[in-house]
Formats: sequence, C-alpha cells, structure tokens
Amino acid sequence: MSEETSQNNPMHKRIRKKRKNFVSNAKKYVKKGQMGRGTKMPEELYRYFVGILDVIKQGMENEDERHVLVNNVLERTKGEELNIIGNQLGCRVVELLLPYSLPEDLERFMEVLLPDLRILCSDNFSSHVIETVVRVACQRATDHLQDLSEDGPQKKKAKKDNKYTEEHIQKCHEYTIKISKYALNNFEYFISDNYANHILRCVLKCLSGITLLPGEKPKINLFKETVGQSKGIPPHTTEMVYRNIPDDFREIVVEYVNRLMTWHQFEDLPYSKLSSGFLQIMLYAIKNIDKKLTKAILKRLLDESFAPDNWETNEQDEKKDKVDIDNPEQDVQGLSLPPVFSSESAVRLLEAALFVADKKLYTQIYAKCFINRLGQLATLPTLNFTAQRLIDNCNVKEEFEPMFDELADRFGALLACGNTGVIVALAKGCLRNKAKQTQFLTCLETALKCSEPDNQKYLSVLCLRLLPLDRVDLAKLDKDYFINVHGSVILQTVLDFQRPAKAVNSLLELTPEQLMVILCDAKGYHVADALCKGQFVGVKARDKLIWRVKGYYQRLALSQYGSRAFEKIFEVASPEQKVKIMTEISEKSNLLNSTAYGRLIATKLDVETFKVSQKKWEQMWKKKQGE
Repeated sequence: MSEETSQNNPMHKRIRKKRKNFVSNAKKYVKKGQMGRGTKMPEELYRYFVGILDVIKQGMENEDERHVLVNNVLERTKGEELNIIGNQLGCRVVELLLPYSLPEDLERFMEVLLPDLRILCSDNFSSHVIETVVRVACQRATDHLQDLSEDGPQKKKAKKDNKYTEEHIQKCHEYTIKISKYALNNFEYFISDNYANHILRCVLKCLSGITLLPGEKPKINLFKETVGQSKGIPPHTTEMVYRNIPDDFREIVVEYVNRLMTWHQFEDLPYSKLSSGFLQIMLYAIKNIDKKLTKAILKRLLDESFAPDNWETNEQDEKKDKVDIDNPEQDVQGLSLPPVFSSESAVRLLEAALFVADKKLYTQIYAKCFINRLGQLATLPTLNFTAQRLIDNCNVKEEFEPMFDELADRFGALLACGNTGVIVALAKGCLRNKAKQTQFLTCLETALKCSEPDNQKYLSVLCLRLLPLDRVDLAKLDKDYFINVHGSVILQTVLDFQRPAKAVNSLLELTPEQLMVILCDAKGYHVADALCKGQFVGVKARDKLIWRVKGYYQRLALSQYGSRAFEKIFEVASPEQKVKIMTEISEKSNLLNSTAYGRLIATKLDVETFKVSQKKWEQMWKKKQGE
C-alpha cells in the first residue's frame, strides 16, 4: 500500500537487506545432511527438487519443454504429496508448478488436501500450497467467463477453444466453493491464525475476482515469463480491474461480510494486524459485489472504530499541533488525533476504506478523521501515506480545494522531512480536479526558493532534484546528479497542467548538455514524453526542443534511457524535422551498432534504407505512418 519515501540527500543510500537465495540455502541444507525445514524428504528426492529449482531459475521459454518438466516433477510427487508440501523446498517447487499442471494433477492435489485441511491450513508451508490450489482452481473455473461481451455470451463455437474440459472446469468450480465454505465455517479460528488468515484472504480475492490490489505488483514466476500488459497498480491510482465471476461466488462473499458484521468485538478488529489485513481484502472484495453492504460496513467502521463519537479531543491541543510543523518525528500518541491514527494496522484499513468509499461516505471520513488535521498528518513519517490516499481519492473540486489550502504552506516542511509523495498526490489532484494549478506552481516555487524572476529558469531542475536553490550547485548542472523519482513525476504532472509555460520555458532554457543529463536518466527521460505529449504544450515549444537537441541525437540513441526519449521526440517531429534527425544519425551510423539500444533505433527507423535513398525512405515511412 505504501511507496518508498524519497531522500533529499543525493549521497544518502537506503540500506537494503541482502535477499536470501533460496536455491543456495537449499544446497547448504544438503551439505549439512539436513533435508530442509519442515517434514523430512528422502535425500534423493530433495536433491532432485534442488536441481529442478536450478533449471526453473535459468528460465524455460519453450512451452513444450516446460510442460514436460512440470508433468515429470508432479509425477514424482504421487503418493508423497503431503510429505512433500510439508517441506519448505517441496512446497516451493509444487507452488511454482501447479499453475501449469495438467487437470489430473491438479485434481489429485485437490483430493489429497481435503481430508487434512484443518491441519494443513495452519501449517507454515502447506498453507501456501492450499492458497495456490484455490487460486488455480478458481482461475480455471472462471476463465470462460472472461470472454463474455456486453451483449451476453459469445457464440457457442467459442466453447471449443476452452483449454480445459467442462468436467474439469466444474470440478474446479465445486472445489473453490467447498474450500470457501469450509473456511467460512472455521472463520473465527482462521482469522486469528497466522497462516489460515492468508487462506481466508486468498478465498475472498478469488471469489470477488480481484486480480491485483492497489499498489500490488504481479508476481513473476521463476520460469521467467513476461508479465504482459499488467505491471501492477501504481501509487496514486484509484481504480481496480476485477474478473467476471459467477453469482454463487458473489453470494459466498456476502456471507463472509455478514458473518464478520456479527462479530462480538467488531470495533477492535481494525487494531489487530491479522484481522485488519483480512478486512482490507474484504473491503476491496465487497466493492465489486454489493454497494449497500459496502456502505454498511464502512459506516460501522467509521462510527465504532475509526472515530467514535466518544473519543476525547481538545481544541487547545489541536492549536498546539498546528504550530509544531518542523518536528516530523513527533510521537503520534501525543497528538490530538482520532483513535484510528494510533495504530498502523487501523491506518492501513482506513486507506482501503478511502479507496472503496462512495462520495457521501468519503466526505464523512474526511470530516471525522482528517479535516483541520491534514497538515500535521502529511509531515509525519508514516501517516503521510494516508494523507496521500485521501487526496488521491478526492474527485470533487469543492472538497479538494480546502485540502490544498490546508497544505499550501507545508510544501517546505514536506521537502524537509522527505514526505514528497504528498506533493505528488497534490499535483495529480490539481490535474484531476482542474483546480489550484497556478497556486500549486506558486507554492512549489516558494518551497524551491526560485520564485524570483531571475531564478524561475531553474524551476525544472530544482523540481527534478526536489532541492531548494540554495542547496544546488548551478555550475554542475551539465554533470550527472541525483534525480528524485517524485520530482520527476511532479514535473511530468505540471507539464499536463492547463498553463505549463513556466515549466516548459525552464526546460527549454537549459543547455543541450544539461538536457542530456535529464533525458539519459532512468527517472528523467519520462519528462521528454510529458513534454512531447502534453495537451497544453505548444507546437513551438516542441519545435524548440527538437532544435535544442540538434547535434546530440546520436548520443541519445546510444543511451539506454536516452533512446526512449529519442523515440518520443522523433514521434512528434514534422516530416522535415524527421529527415534532419535521420541525416544526423546516419552520418555515423556505424556508431549506432556499438550498443544494443542504438541497434534497436537503427532497425526501427531503417537507417540503412535512408543512407541508400532518402526519397525511398520517406515513401516507406509515409506508408508506415498511414497504416
């Protein structure tokens, strides 16, 4: 749900924990004479699985080879299923292979797991396999529903294209319902168990058609398959895509919600890590099922847990809180805030509530939990993410404007404490609601200390670095420097504003060398895309950019990220400008082959044809553009 806070110090590097290599750890167990953690496996089988993991890690692009591998490995598990999935290594291998399994192999695991379900659901290894089986079974049971058109089912001929037989699809459907109802019957026990709780979450996600949660990235299988179009739901996005699901799945989700609503201590659930995590999934799930029930559960959470009417508040404390804006590390417990902000688990649930709430309930949550407190929340280390989610889900101009006004004088404090994601959320809110765009630029210039006419030309560079003018060495702008990812997103958003002239002019006043630093950077090259595609960026500004980079196109094409900026610039160039760019890069076309990115550009633009005949290239390009 959260995103990394950016650091203003370019020399500061966040210390990351070294990731443990699962395969190498498994090999170490063999050397010690241990067959991994969990249940014991025969040494021969354990070594076989280690080798299989090695093969998977190397990648298998050939689909036939992959199917042979999966079938052979799952064949070796016959008669040893429970022993294998109770072992850490065996569990991992089976988990990876089940999504590619044959119908008979998946059905075999379904049958084996059912008798000992209660014990397996609470096991730290076997529970992961149960989740995978449920997920795969549900996917196979609902795949045929994803082809439904708006007018109803497609023609019967489409049924012949089904990957699985009707019998297997029916078994998967029945198994999904059986596990879901079993989990529902053991709801009180499962919700407080570390591993069974995640099975409850998995069941809800499957039954409601959730593909990815907000902020979640798709898991890439070790077979090194491409993820496809879905790269996850990025921060500041307020929409989810659900799969089509049958009606009986919907009914079970409603049963889960009704069961939870009768919980004897409902108001305490948001303050436990396990129950809060489950509630978050439930909110996302019921949003796709029943709007009235969504309102009912949100209303109870707000009135009984988040901000009950009897929570004590003190106006004098609130006034003190407003003054102390330069101490972002202050203790949350000492502030005059509703109870929900005293617990991280409850805060994460509040963020989910903001995501699923309709306009009326969103306003109530804002009024009870956030109004007149947004400034202090935005400067706190953890609660600033909640402020971001509040702004992200605000789609009413009249509500967004007071939020902006409350944060307008906090830009400097936000930069100082590193909570720059709030500024990103405000920028996107200004763009989405078409409000306060001029004021946003004014506040940003003030915070970056470049509001003076002579200093406004540095706006884009300071924004990219998210550093005030007095902390930047202006003599080194043509050398590599740290570009803040939030600063890049803010500048891109500003370029989409209705009046982006200040940002556009500050970019175009940079020297070609200074532009190269930005366009060849992993986080900076997106600025070229925003500048070229901005709705309110004028044609003259784009022409000036194309002219500004003249003589540097070869250098752009050779760079990993510069080549992407090159493509964006080339797309918006006029036919005459395209010819000039092609002339420049074809003069030293041999250099393009020195890097993989240069070769790609040369192939895409057909540089060889241009060298042979400019007219032929122009004809081919016009034909290609026409297609």
